[in-house]
Amino acid sequence: MLNFLRPNVAAQAEDTVWAFHGRQLISELMGQPGAPIPLGQLKTDFPVVRDITPVGYLNDRAVYACAVESDDLDVMKYTSTNLFGLLGRLPQEEFDVIGRAHQLLNWEREHRHCGRCGNETHLSDKGQSRLCQQCNLSVYPRLSPCVIVLVTRDDECLLAAGVGSNRRFYSCLAGFVEPGETCEQAVIREVMEEVGIVVDDIQYQGSQPWPFPGQLMLGFTAKWVSGEICVDPEEIDDAVWCSGDNLPPIPPSFSIAGQLINAFLSTQRSL
Repeated sequence: MLNFLRPNVAAQAEDTVWAFHGRQLISELMGQPGAPIPLGQLKTDFPVVRDITPVGYLNDRAVYACAVESDDLDVMKYTSTNLFGLLGRLPQEEFDVIGRAHQLLNWEREHRHCGRCGNETHLSDKGQSRLCQQCNLSVYPRLSPCVIVLVTRDDECLLAAGVGSNRRFYSCLAGFVEPGETCEQAVIREVMEEVGIVVDDIQYQGSQPWPFPGQLMLGFTAKWVSGEICVDPEEIDDAVWCSGDNLPPIPPSFSIAGQLINAFLSTQRSL
């Protein structure tokens, strides 16, 4: 279990660190996938270890994130995995912690200098923010809220393939919440913009952190009211009404989209 209170002291050689090489997470070949690595070991094995960022306390021990650089990864000792590739391979709680480490690392790297006056910022508020002592601007990590919605019509649900997805999965409709908009208003707008359908009876179902790079997915269901499918070709490649008997490939169950779809299908089978 991770304590989100961030350490306010510099990492020591014995402290463990989640190491990222670009968008790849580094793990020990013979170790547990996704496990943090002692900082001293990383400094011995990698020519560059930088941007050491406090993340929290894992089992009461301070844990950090960092970026590493190397032209040739020692494949006899380490593996690298895209963060998305860890979805479903790790318990959700462990994946969420690694996602937090990745987001905090990127946030700190992008806010080392004040966006208002350009001066250097420093960790503040028990490590929860970065503060510019020159103009007193305080910046906290930002999440981008997104709605993802499963639209239903009697015993069918609406599934869509996004542009560029090569129809690998047919999934729920999704989009960012706009400034000044409620989540329910975002659901109505996104569905209308992407497939030209009017919906109501919008029900919140749950949420999922989505560190690609920093979204919070807010899951909803909604019921079809009127309209025929008319896709926005810039966003949607194809959209279809589906039942349990004619289901295309759907996202895995560890994703919130998979959970929304499977819950609807389970309800239909019980009727």
